[in-house]
Amino acid sequence: MSVRNREWPMALALAPALILILAPFVWLVISSFKTEAEIGQADPFTWPADLMWRNYLDAWQIGGFGELVGNSLINLIGVVALSLITCAPAGYALAKIRFPGREWLFYAFILGLTVPVQAIVIPLYQVLFGLNLVNTLTGIVLVQVSNGIPFGIFLMRSFFIGVPDELIEAAKIDGASHFQILTKVFLPISTPAVQALVIISALSTWNDFFLPLIVLISPEVQTLPLGLVRFASTYASDYRLVFSGTVISFLPIILLYILMQRRFTEGLTQGAIKG
Repeated sequence: MSVRNREWPMALALAPALILILAPFVWLVISSFKTEAEIGQADPFTWPADLMWRNYLDAWQIGGFGELVGNSLINLIGVVALSLITCAPAGYALAKIRFPGREWLFYAFILGLTVPVQAIVIPLYQVLFGLNLVNTLTGIVLVQVSNGIPFGIFLMRSFFIGVPDELIEAAKIDGASHFQILTKVFLPISTPAVQALVIISALSTWNDFFLPLIVLISPEVQTLPLGLVRFASTYASDYRLVFSGTVISFLPIILLYILMQRRFTEGLTQGAIKG
């Protein structure tokens, strides 16, 4: 039996699970194009008579999604940029630079993966309050970056540790510093790991609800998940607006994942093999 033929039983076994996962999303997208009368029909998967693109325009204008998307993009870009700036050098140092206590320091970072953010939310809020960063996008960016650093360092170290040390020795002979080795040698060959870190940081940041709920208070600085909950509670009886707003909230990050899915898988698998 060929490899392709052996994959069919597994595909058939996973098909029901795939249907269960996709059915709510398909229903949501179809319903977002319906009128209120069509949404109330018995069959939720009935195709609308006319595609009501107006639902999305109304939801965008009434819910103020332009400002919410803008806040989420600022938040996402800040978290992704700072995650790369901190995790890549730390992963390189823990993988390739020998210094006293290196292993213990790595284990200390890994210990951060075992501590849920809910357990430290009170002291975290007090620190932000003392720094006057509550209710600011800067505050939520710093909190989310710190929350993602343990995994980011683990991912980058796992990839860097498999890079031959001979590359470092050759670069040192040419007079390169560790910073130059990282930026000109390691980062160019670690594109899959970098892209995996970008996707993970982007997904967790865009979908994060708990930390913005604690840090962001004013509607002017709230991110998309918070704004969507506020919008859905205000217009709970207008399903076409709620459904359209929900699709707006998750569509950008799904498109990002689809575009970078292959690199994301490569980064995780290569890091796992090399680590």
